[in-house]
This record gives sequence, structure tokens and C-alpha cells, in this order.
Amino acid sequence: MIWQGLAVEIIKIIWDHGYFVDNKWLRMVYKNWFHHWLDYKTAATMRDVDEQIEELNPEPVTLTKPIYWEEEEGETPLGGPIGISSTYTDNAPSSTDPL
Repeated sequence: MIWQGLAVEIIKIIWDHGYFVDNKWLRMVYKNWFHHWLDYKTAATMRDVDEQIEELNPEPVTLTKPIYWEEEEGETPLGGPIGISSTYTDNAPSSTDPL
């Protein structure tokens, strides 16, 4: 439950300030509800990770469809040369550019 995890978070804050450190009831609540706090923190962390992933991944690039061609006449068993032409990236290096 979220409120149980929140209760454990509040207990941790109170203890960090030095108050009610020896309180039997707070120790019992902390011990029994700690797993709810872990679930709460894990969910919050994963939400943050999901947001970071969305920021890292840009929108998908639209690619132009390749152009296929086939010539009917020729010496190959398929009846001629078969080819494909496409520009998959706008920034394709030219043959003179060093890698």
C-alpha cells in the first residue's frame, strides 16, 4: 500500500532528525511495513527511469522506401540484373569522406 510506504518514509525522516529513535511502536511499524516502502521507492524509481528513457530516445526517423528494379533481358538465370536503390540516411558519407 502506498500509505504504508509513506508511513515508513516519514518514520525514516523523523529518525534522521533524532526523534523517537527508541520508540517501540515506530520500530514495529518500520519492520512490518518496510517491504511496502521498497515497493513504493521501486515504482518511483522506475517511473523516473522511464522518463529518462523517453528523453534519450528521439522520435523515429521516417525512411524512404527503397526502389527495386529488375530488367527482363540479360544473361543471369533470373533474366537480367536485379537491383535496389535507397537513401536510408540523409547524412550518408560520400566515397571521398574518411571513416
